[in-house]
Amino acid sequence: MALPEVLIVDDDQLIRTMVRDALIDVPCEIREADSGDSALAAIAQRNPAVVLLDLVMPGKSGLEVLKLLKGKPTRVVVLSALDTEGLVQQAMADGAHGFLSKPIHPLDVQSLVRGALEAAASP
Repeated sequence: MALPEVLIVDDDQLIRTMVRDALIDVPCEIREADSGDSALAAIAQRNPAVVLLDLVMPGKSGLEVLKLLKGKPTRVVVLSALDTEGLVQQAMADGAHGFLSKPIHPLDVQSLVRGALEAAASP
């Protein structure tokens, strides 16, 4: 059985590396994208179970990507330094499965991704 895929979307390579390292014990295949546009291309091609999505990126923003994914089976967890209550509520209303504020803690990332993978596995 193939491992579920997790797509990490952030324009900051250091953040992508930190998230990848945080998921070392989570049974999943990890892919990366550095912009909203490359994320949409990767999602169209691979249909990952979970997307970890930054909000502020060049090209399409994370919120634009999130709105385009609404209604699809992919679970989206937003990772952002912008964590105002209004923004968190907007992300959740637009279909986010969860929201994590940067700087991230590895155990929080693991917990949210495990929960999202479980939710993605049960229709």
